[in-house]
Amino acid sequence: MSVFDLIAENQIQDWNRRKANGEVDESRTIKPQERSSFESHLFKSVVGCYEKAAEFPEGHHQRRALEQRAEDLRVQLLVGLEQKGMRITAQSMSKELQLKHQAILSNKLTTA
Repeated sequence: MSVFDLIAENQIQDWNRRKANGEVDESRTIKPQERSSFESHLFKSVVGCYEKAAEFPEGHHQRRALEQRAEDLRVQLLVGLEQKGMRITAQSMSKELQLKHQAILSNKLTTA
């Protein structure tokens, strides 16, 4: 073992001992960030575009641009899933996005 490994091992053992004795403030421990997949980010981006588009009236250029952006992201998501051999997931995502589109954009039209 190198000197660094010995020092690191000693620090870890010391920390574990202090934690067992209740001397470690748990609020100061670093928790790993939650990770999500690229597909999850794309899905959230599509829904976000729907939500932003709903803020504009039907036919407004911003709404059309956001809806086009959402469609581009949706296609990217579904093609990516199919290329990975995840056809069933792609189908269910497509249905889910269709429902989100209807719920977000159709509801805004009826309440406006």
